[in-house]
Amino acid sequence: MAGKNVVVIGGGFGGAAAAIKARTLLGAGHAVTLVDRRREVNLCGMNPMLIAGQRDPRRTTRSLGVLGNRGINVVNAHVDEIDFSNHALRTGDGAIDYDYLVIAAGAEYDWDRTPGAADAYSFYDIASARRLRRRLSRMRRGHVSIGVASTPYKCPPAPFETSMILDWFFRQSGIRQDIEITVSTPEPGPMPVAGPDAMAMILRAFDRKGIQLKSEVSVSSVRSDGREVVYSDGSTAEVDVAVTIPHHIPASIVRDTSLIGPSGWVKVNPKTLETAEKDVFAIGDVNAVPMSNGKGVPKAGVFASAEGETVGHNIAAAINQSSPVEFPGDGYCFIGFGGETSASVIGNFLTEGKPDVHLTAPTARGMRSKERFERDWKRFRV
Repeated sequence: MAGKNVVVIGGGFGGAAAAIKARTLLGAGHAVTLVDRRREVNLCGMNPMLIAGQRDPRRTTRSLGVLGNRGINVVNAHVDEIDFSNHALRTGDGAIDYDYLVIAAGAEYDWDRTPGAADAYSFYDIASARRLRRRLSRMRRGHVSIGVASTPYKCPPAPFETSMILDWFFRQSGIRQDIEITVSTPEPGPMPVAGPDAMAMILRAFDRKGIQLKSEVSVSSVRSDGREVVYSDGSTAEVDVAVTIPHHIPASIVRDTSLIGPSGWVKVNPKTLETAEKDVFAIGDVNAVPMSNGKGVPKAGVFASAEGETVGHNIAAAINQSSPVEFPGDGYCFIGFGGETSASVIGNFLTEGKPDVHLTAPTARGMRSKERFERDWKRFRV
């Protein structure tokens, strides 16, 4: 049998997992290529601790080049177009042909959709996280507002985790009594996908820590050079540091293609992650895998990784003529309750009726698990 070309776009959680799984299961006669314009990728899940000075920015990245040691061809190039008819990618460095394609290009941020966000702060990429870290290190008093612009967004625990980490950070600095912290979300409460008990647990923690929550409102704009937040219900708040969770949109390479479904994200078969194009799969933040409640599986790295392993296995199964598997829908997310304890949202998100998910109690052991997860990520073990 002639060798097949398996090509993966994107080196995040899902893309790396798909490439590694396919390479592990395929013989040397088949090629696995990973294409990403970046040489290094950042673990956004470390950014809440990074902005509090608890992570070295240089240690929140991993090199994609080391995947070459595993027999994966790593191409650093920007993908300009996917030519589905001819099974090829158009890049600045030339064409790349594929027999099987995995799109793991992720989500991008539409900063301009929230007027004034450019004058505010964020932590959803390494550059904005570094900038916010510098601002918080100088802060001695005032109001920090963390506001979600829209759903879905990557890492659903992030705004709530970050507020509790900042509470801990300011207490460690001895200035918490002079700092006001507010979190806003367009959802009914913090992380409703985890159920009412989980929301109640987080709300109790907020109450103990003196963190204010504004539910069912999104950030509409930021005015006065980043000193005033305007919410979707018309209310406003004067702040000293406005932190926004930006609007998320699909990667530009797929945004205007027929792959986009009614959700606004790439539509896939929830069991196989295959798109409407034969032998083309979409995994991670770029897709929408519907849960029984009508919403998509959370955009979290663990799910992207599991989807990548599923697709990598099934591509190899198609080539090797062996048995495929289905995406199980099991997963978890960490949520730090400060700098010393962490909880986990864990369960199956694709059960019938509603997701079978719960939130564990925050513990020091949970924080050690979170830190171990970060170390494993750097070694491509997640």
